[in-house]
Amino acid sequence: MINSLTELYQKARMARDARYDGKFFVAVKTTKIYCRPICPAPSPKEHNVIYYDLAIQAQEAGFRPCRRCRPESAPQSAAWIGTQAVLNRAISKIQAGALNNQKLAEFCQQLGISERYLRKLFQDYMGTSPLKYANHVRLMFAKQLLHQTKLPITDIAFSAGFNSIRRFNDAFKKSLRLTPSDIRNYQVCRDSAINIQLHYQGNYNWPLMQSFLKQREVSLFEQVEDKSYQRTFQFESDRGSEKPIRGQFYAEHKADNKAFDISIKISDPAYLMPLISKIKTLLDINANTDLIESHLAQDPKLKPLLQKGLRLPACFDSFEAGVKAILGQQVSIKAAYGHSQKLVANIGHKYNQQYHLFPTPQQIANADLSFLKMPASRKATLKAFANWYLKTQGDNLESILEIKGIGPWTLEYIKLRSGQESDAFPENDLVVQKALKHFMLEDTESWRPWRSYATLQLWEAVTRFT
Repeated sequence: MINSLTELYQKARMARDARYDGKFFVAVKTTKIYCRPICPAPSPKEHNVIYYDLAIQAQEAGFRPCRRCRPESAPQSAAWIGTQAVLNRAISKIQAGALNNQKLAEFCQQLGISERYLRKLFQDYMGTSPLKYANHVRLMFAKQLLHQTKLPITDIAFSAGFNSIRRFNDAFKKSLRLTPSDIRNYQVCRDSAINIQLHYQGNYNWPLMQSFLKQREVSLFEQVEDKSYQRTFQFESDRGSEKPIRGQFYAEHKADNKAFDISIKISDPAYLMPLISKIKTLLDINANTDLIESHLAQDPKLKPLLQKGLRLPACFDSFEAGVKAILGQQVSIKAAYGHSQKLVANIGHKYNQQYHLFPTPQQIANADLSFLKMPASRKATLKAFANWYLKTQGDNLESILEIKGIGPWTLEYIKLRSGQESDAFPENDLVVQKALKHFMLEDTESWRPWRSYATLQLWEAVTRFT
């Protein structure tokens, strides 16, 4: 590591600078423990310290995570995230549990790349293999649940993707040199809700996020308040179960802690890992806003328009994003979300006395959509999209262009609102076109790979300045 960067890390560590939380980790040679730069423990002497960009690098070097600052709770912010699309997608899938129940070969086939290439990407950028990274993710997720929740250890083991308690305990002892019981320090009980805290880095413009979500609120399954967002959810089990995973979560923004307090009710705790991954995507918790905004600010015409801490408000998954995109074709936002409300009311199952669940692909494919006041061709497109999703599970999104009634705008909007694509750019969007003309913006290619964020900035700028 170059000296200037080492000196920067040293100053940040000595100052316990929260701006660097998650950007690097501090390993102490004398204790064999690694920490976040904000750790409250007495600062070790510099000659006893090694700096690592990623927690897994410290773990692979033989250091175990600190029990005071809890490195597993640090926000994620590797500088390359977003710039390496394939690796970014692989990491997102692994963090959602994709390698918990399938072979690496199958995983690579879904990504459309070879095992050799994926291993090279992980080695070059993370200094480890995909399988070792997946094991690290499982362990850190389990450690977070042990610290922050009162779930029984058995439930935590399965939530983190371990198929047996023995395997869970062995992995803990081998990698962390601790047992799960060493971390758990209070009486376990079964609460109706699971509470966990998710931290972010940089600025988070919650008022703009809240405003975006509120304008598009579908009150039958979600509620947007001044400092919180809550909704119901359901998704399919990947273990052969006929029952979908259902539940509800509540997220409250805690600006002072740079975090969200999350309360979760879920029908099967074994699916906590993919659910929390979805929540992080929905609230764009992992975004490196400093990196994104500094890149976009290189365009001198775009720079004056930028809002600090602007995050991408995602839908729960690409299916929900697709349904909303189709319902929003050639109509106002108000009309589009009126259609969404009717769709949920008519074919979405009830979750409880207050809320419904967003309809599944099967429900839409089988439904009589005559209650929707829109052209028959658009209803046909909606059904075709639902059938496409049933066949593909959302893979190869580009292929939806083969569906009659879906064009480039719809595809790019789905990419943007699904939260899976940092470089989506619906250039034919009327508001985007208005912004490009009004602000005389021309060099949109220079915004890559962050055009999704540039699009949101343009939408916001049109609201403020025109």
